[in-house]
Amino acid sequence: MTPSWLSDVVGVAQAGSVVRAVIVAAKGSTPREVGAGMLIFDDRSEDTIGGGALEHDVMTHARQMLDWSGDAAWMREVRDYHLGPDLNQCCGGAVSVLLERFGAAEYQTLRQLCDRTEQHGVTRPLVAGIALELIAEPTPRPLVHIRDGQRWFSEPIHDQLMPVVIYGSGHVACALTHALATLPFAVTQVETEPAGWGPQHTVTAAPPGAFHLVMTHSHTLDEAIVAAILRDGRFGYLGLIGSETKKARFRQRLLRDGIAKELVDQMICPIGLSGLPGKAPAIIAASVAADLLVRQSGVARTAAAGPKNRHVAAIDD
Repeated sequence: MTPSWLSDVVGVAQAGSVVRAVIVAAKGSTPREVGAGMLIFDDRSEDTIGGGALEHDVMTHARQMLDWSGDAAWMREVRDYHLGPDLNQCCGGAVSVLLERFGAAEYQTLRQLCDRTEQHGVTRPLVAGIALELIAEPTPRPLVHIRDGQRWFSEPIHDQLMPVVIYGSGHVACALTHALATLPFAVTQVETEPAGWGPQHTVTAAPPGAFHLVMTHSHTLDEAIVAAILRDGRFGYLGLIGSETKKARFRQRLLRDGIAKELVDQMICPIGLSGLPGKAPAIIAASVAADLLVRQSGVARTAAAGPKNRHVAAIDD
C-alpha cells in the first residue's frame, strides 16, 4: 500500500490536533500544484506547499486554528492568495488553500475511513462542520466540483506513485534506485544474480503500465529481460542501458525472434535525457530520473483527461 496522508492524520488526532493545509486551486505561476499538502503542528510542520510568504501566512492561520479551545468538529476554511499583490511573491499566480483541523472530535470518523479496505479518496465541502466522506472509486487527481449547490474538494488518499522495476544491482542501478527514492515512484530493484532466476515471473508480477529499466551485468540477460517485457506487453516504459549500437543489435534479434515491430520500436536506448555530459553513475541516474518524471507527468495528464468520476463534475478554471 502506498503512503496515505489520512493515516498520518489519524496517527496524530487520537492524542492531539493537527492542521492539514492543501492547495485546492492554482492559476498562473505558483510554487506548488493542486493537491500539494502539508501538516502543521504547534511546534513544527511536515512537507510543504511552496515555502516563502505563502507558507508562513498559512502556518500562522493554522496555528490560530490549533489554539481554538472550542469543541467545534470539522473546522475548515479556505484562504485565497494573489501571490504578487498579497504576498509580494515574484511568481505572481493565485492559489486557494484549504485548512482543516483534525483532533479528538474527528478521530473516530477518520479511523473508520482509514480502516475501509476499498478506500480510494475522500471528499468534503469547502465549508466547516461536515465530515469527510469516502470515495470508494479510483480518484486519479484532486479537484473542486459542485455538489448540492456547494463547492466540494475531492482528492486521493494514497500518494500516486508510478511503479518502477529496475533490473540489476550494478553502480548505475543502485544510483538510480537512490535517485528515485524521494520522488513519486514505487521502486523495485530486482537482483538478477541468483542461480535459476528468470525474468518471466518478475515481469508478469509488475503492475500494468509500470516503468521497466534493464541494466544488468550481462547483455545476454538484458536481451532476455527485454524480450519478456515486450512479449508481456503491459509496460508503460521500457528503458535499456547502452548505446545506439546495442539498441540496433537488440532490435535486429528481437524482430528476428518474432516480436512485433510496434513493440520493439517502444524500447528506449540509450536512456535518460540527451546532451548531458558525463557517464558517472550519479549523472546517468539524475538524467534518467528527470526523464522518468517528464514521462510520468505525461501519463498523469492522459489519466486526468479520461472519464471523470461519475459522482462529481469538475469545474474548469
